[in-house]
Amino acid sequence: MKDPIKVMLLGISIMLLALFIQNTSSWDAGPTNAVQLLIAAGLITVLIGFFMNKGK
Repeated sequence: MKDPIKVMLLGISIMLLALFIQNTSSWDAGPTNAVQLLIAAGLITVLIGFFMNKGK
């Protein structure tokens, strides 16, 4: 996947998936480790796509 926009959309999709998982679980317990890892992975993916776009 060399297109920066596709990489950024993948990261946004990962973060939306994490929010969906958090929404289906209980809010009282706080975010689980899996949700935190998904949000971090999505954010890193978006940043990679952003800097790939800046490099062009």
